[in-house]
Amino acid sequence: MLERIRLSKRNLGGMAVLAMFALPLVTVACWDPRTGESSVPGIAEFTLPAFPETGSHKFVVFSEMHYQPTYRSQEGPRLLPPADSVPVTGRELDYFTQAEYTSLRAPAQVYDPTRAAELFRVNCSVCHGLQGRGDGAIGAFITSGPKPADLTAAVAGAATDGDLFGFLSRGGRQGLAAFQRDRETTSPMPPFRNLLSEEERWQVVSYVRSLQGR
Repeated sequence: MLERIRLSKRNLGGMAVLAMFALPLVTVACWDPRTGESSVPGIAEFTLPAFPETGSHKFVVFSEMHYQPTYRSQEGPRLLPPADSVPVTGRELDYFTQAEYTSLRAPAQVYDPTRAAELFRVNCSVCHGLQGRGDGAIGAFITSGPKPADLTAAVAGAATDGDLFGFLSRGGRQGLAAFQRDRETTSPMPPFRNLLSEEERWQVVSYVRSLQGR
């Protein structure tokens, strides 16, 4: 029994050494996906079944990464939540008219100026500028349609908190107007209802008020 155990250990050691030498050989193996002709240089040549239409062996003996689904950053398909799903924070109410948004009041929530400033910087400053004056870098590339609004101007200051929330949610004044007519928006501003949570959008509204000195 003891001799058998020793023999097994020797066999295992030999297999481990063989694996160490075999692994590099496998990694340099070559095959023709059209004909199935395969080889390990200096060791063996053989032929496996192949399908010229698909360019692959019927039996995959080597790892073929081109079969794995890969996606670049921001490339679809997007992993969206299931239809009619409700977040744990509760479902956001839908508003369909300007009047409904106008009447909204900011909910009772803690305003975090640092977080709100970062939300504005990441999502809004590229168009509206860091101070909200409509002088963001992207404005120079907009050749048609509305330019980014000056959020510190009188017209923006006259809007209610609900108006600002509606514009932010539906893609600006133009986006909200298109939404009310059940038309696809051509506004350069995206509808942030799909990008920021309801709480985050109210944080941005409060930050815009701070830029207006209110």
